[in-house]
Amino acid sequence: MLYLCHSKYVLPALNLKTPILDIPNMKALAYVNKFFVKYKYRLLLGIVITIISRIFSLVTPKYVGNSISVIQEYLLNEYPADQIKVVLIKNILIIIGASLLTAFFVFLMRQTIINMSRFIEFDLKNEIYKHYQRLSLNFYKKSRTGDLMNRISEDVSQVRTYVGPALMYSINTLTLFVVVLSLMFYTDPKLTVYA
Repeated sequence: MLYLCHSKYVLPALNLKTPILDIPNMKALAYVNKFFVKYKYRLLLGIVITIISRIFSLVTPKYVGNSISVIQEYLLNEYPADQIKVVLIKNILIIIGASLLTAFFVFLMRQTIINMSRFIEFDLKNEIYKHYQRLSLNFYKKSRTGDLMNRISEDVSQVRTYVGPALMYSINTLTLFVVVLSLMFYTDPKLTVYA
């Protein structure tokens, strides 16, 4: 049985036992997992794109730091002026290129995962609608139309938020953590262990 958010009526066709908002461990959202399987390729593509966007976003700080070091060495008269121009132009082009690639992959990430969540929302609304078609007239006499419409629109949109933006930001944060930790370990393993 599933209560979608504020609903007080049970939808037996969805086969969940507890209200979504009242569950601390979110077991009721396990029903949505079948849609993740259905759209697994979109989800995997979204994860791969997220990893790529995080990697490109971490290129920029390295080259900004490199540019600052080159300028400091120039100010201490350790770098000739013609060499500093070449290094700075190269760093600037890499920073701009990495930023553009990051923006492009973030756009793709959002499009992939958010579109997947829209497809899941569409499928979930269709399931609820099919269930509504099987209910008796007595159910509709006892139920308010506004509650039923709210369940199929607003409440399903809240589930979409879980399978779209919430999932996207969780993957993004986890990926960022793994990539930054790897980069830190690559830069200085001993200092990474202490951190």
